[in-house]
Formats: sequence, structure tokens, C-alpha cells
Amino acid sequence: MAELKDQVETAMTRYRTLQDEVQVLATQRQTYAQQANENDMVKKELELLDDEAKVYKLVGPVLLKQDVDEAKTNVNKRLEFINNELLMGTLCWNDSDKVTTKIEAKEKEAVGIRTNISTMQMEMQKRAAEAAKGAIAAH
Repeated sequence: MAELKDQVETAMTRYRTLQDEVQVLATQRQTYAQQANENDMVKKELELLDDEAKVYKLVGPVLLKQDVDEAKTNVNKRLEFINNELLMGTLCWNDSDKVTTKIEAKEKEAVGIRTNISTMQMEMQKRAAEAAKGAIAAH
């Protein structure tokens, strides 16, 4: 019975770990998607400007004047960085949605573990009931 209890505790720990991993992946996906969207909007706005336009960049509490071409370059570099982060394997919502695939795989594993935990708990209850019946019958 103690061995079964240890197995349940181990499975519960793994289940909680999987839930945490799913949460981290979902948060990362959301963050990168938001950053990519924001930078893409800035890029589109910058493309509408002529070379003589005044562009300012917020650095801390200060607005600094920036060349339009420099601003475009910075935004393109930022988008490239975000896309590289997404494509390097940890995150990618393009390419058949790797993050969603990772999340689904972890959730599927969690369901299997949850089912296994339920089975082990029922077995523990069954053994406890049998032990109680045996103790009652012995008196």
C-alpha cells in the first residue's frame, strides 16, 4: 500500500509539473505573438512615412529623435529576433503551430497521468476497504 501511495505522489508531482510547463508555454506564445504583432504594426506605420519625417523613440522617460531609416532597421531587427526565437524551436505558431502541439502533447500526457492517479487511488481505497473488512472479521 505504501508503494502505491508513493506512486500516486510521484504521479501527482509529474502532473503538477506538466501543468506548470503548459502554462509557461502558453504565456511565452502569447508574449511573442503580442510582440510580433506590435512590431509589425510599427513597421507598417514606418513604411508610410517619407524619409524627412520625424520619428522619436522612447528610451526610459526620454523621447529621442531617430532617423526614419534607423527606426525601420531597428524594427526589422526586432521582428527578425522575435521570428528567430519563434523558429528556434521553443516557440512557433507558424510551421504547424509547434507551441500548440507541445501544449497538446503535455496536456495529453497530463490526462494519462490523471487517469493513472485515479486508478491508483481507487486501488488504494479498495485495499483499505479489504483491510478494514479483514480487521472487522478478525474481531
